[in-house]
Amino acid sequence: MSLYGAKDSDFRPVPYTRLAPCERKPEGDINCPDIRSNGTTRLRQGQLVLTRILRIFDLIAKKHGIRYWLYRGTLLGAARHNGHVPFDNDIDICIPKEDYEKFVKYGVKELPEDIFFQTEETDRHWEILPFSGLLGKLRDMRSCYGCGRAGSCKHKNGLQLDMFVVEMDSSGNFLELFSHSNLFRRRYIYGPYVRKPSDIFPLAELNFDGFPLPAPREWKKILHSFYGDFMVIPTNKPVGHLNSDPFHSCDEMQ
Repeated sequence: MSLYGAKDSDFRPVPYTRLAPCERKPEGDINCPDIRSNGTTRLRQGQLVLTRILRIFDLIAKKHGIRYWLYRGTLLGAARHNGHVPFDNDIDICIPKEDYEKFVKYGVKELPEDIFFQTEETDRHWEILPFSGLLGKLRDMRSCYGCGRAGSCKHKNGLQLDMFVVEMDSSGNFLELFSHSNLFRRRYIYGPYVRKPSDIFPLAELNFDGFPLPAPREWKKILHSFYGDFMVIPTNKPVGHLNSDPFHSCDEMQ
C-alpha cells in the first residue's frame, strides 16, 4: 500500500491509451468504448470512467472549435501525475462563456447515451452552486458517488466532469470565481482570480492518461496560485472514489 491507503499501482496506472482507443473514426463517429472493468482497483475504475468522459468532450470540442482547458485538480494531475490526482474524484475544466454556449448548441447532441449533460434545465433536482461559475456537468449514467439514505439522490449523481464557465471583465481578462473554502468571499471580498488572456492563450498541451489535452499557457503559474509548491504530494488527503460506485447507478443503489 502507498499513501492514503491507495495501492502503488494507483499512482502509476497503465494509461488509458494503452487499454483502448478513444478517437473519432474517419467517417465521423466517436469510437470510445467503456473500459471501466479494466481497472484493477475501484480508484482506477472510476478514473477510467472520468478519462472517457473528458476525452469524448475533447473530441467534440475539437470538432466544433470549442476552447477549454484543464482546471484545478485535473490540471494538477496532468502536471504532477500525467493523469488523475489519486485522491481527486472528478474532472474540472474551464470554458469561456461563448464556447460553453457553442457546446450547448452544437456539442450536446453528440454525447453518447450514457453521458448526461446536467444543468438546472435538464435536471430539475440539481441546483447551481451560487457564485461558483459551475453551470453544467457531464455525468456518467452507470455510476454513483453515493446517495446516503434511501431516496436522497433525486438529482443525477454519477461520476462527473465539472464545467466552470469563466466570466470576463471589461479588459478581456478571465475571472475565476470558484473557491473550495468560501464562494461568497471569493467573489465579494477577496475578489476573483484574474487571468490575463496571455496566461491562457495560446493553449499548451499536457499529457492526461495518455491523451494530449489543452492546458493554460502559464499552467505552472496558475497551479502555483492555487497550490503553492504543487509538485509536492500532500500526506493528508483521502483516496478518491472510495465512497463511489463505478458499476451501479444511483437509481440502482436506492
